Amino acid sequence: MQRLCVIFVAIVMCNIAFARSMVQNVLPNTAVVAGAVTAYSEGQIAWGNPASAANDTTYSLKLGYENRYFSSELSDEYLLAMIPTPYFNIGLSYNFFGLAAYHEMMAAISVSRKWGRVALGVEADYFNYYDASQVRYHYAFTAQLGIQVDVTKHLVLGFRAFNPIFSEIRLYDVPRQLPVIFDVGASYHFVSNVDLLAQVGYEVGRGVMWAVGVEYDIQRVVIAKIGVRGSDYVIPMVGVGVRFGQFRFDLSAEADFRVGVSLMSSLSCFFNKSR
Repeated sequence: MQRLCVIFVAIVMCNIAFARSMVQNVLPNTAVVAGAVTAYSEGQIAWGNPASAANDTTYSLKLGYENRYFSSELSDEYLLAMIPTPYFNIGLSYNFFGLAAYHEMMAAISVSRKWGRVALGVEADYFNYYDASQVRYHYAFTAQLGIQVDVTKHLVLGFRAFNPIFSEIRLYDVPRQLPVIFDVGASYHFVSNVDLLAQVGYEVGRGVMWAVGVEYDIQRVVIAKIGVRGSDYVIPMVGVGVRFGQFRFDLSAEADFRVGVSLMSSLSCFFNKSR
């Protein structure tokens, strides 16, 4: 049974890689509306724009889970920890995908700081996968850079570059490019409780991608989300966030009409301050 699971996961991952023009998909999705993380400034998101962590003022822990197409074999689990200091903020992230016999792991450490209206962040990333049939680990190192600018009290602009050094990894002795992504985005606060998030980007080997969504904050307790993202196809998304004390829970669902529905959830805990 374990061997069958390994073969199943390997086939799925190879099909995903082929569909993405031989680019290895390693980044988990998030509960941020439509995945528009480039100008999201409410705190650090795992493998989002590392500059957003400069806005954090409290210690925090976040547990995240993504279930792709209601298949436990295609699920991501991640952990994020934020450590603010007087000089810069430190973020630690860990993501796991797969089974014991075949799995992928990604770990990152980020450093960010804000100078006036400008926030800068840099992130070092380590990726590996293990295949029991080959009895070996394969790994690669890469990086991510980010910047966010508070243009006005209501408008934030952002930019991020993931894997600008074009790192690659070998999957079954075939070189696979880790995603090389360049995104620009904007966050606009229409009123105190309504945010519009939008971004457009380019992924090498895949083409132009875009995302747009709205978050409606109801009495600082419930956040309603609706958005859409796409490239050569369109994926709608809806979600909700709930604040209770020093905790926040987010749940989102998006529908890729070619393959099915994915669920993204996260539970955050903030220390010394309620959000």
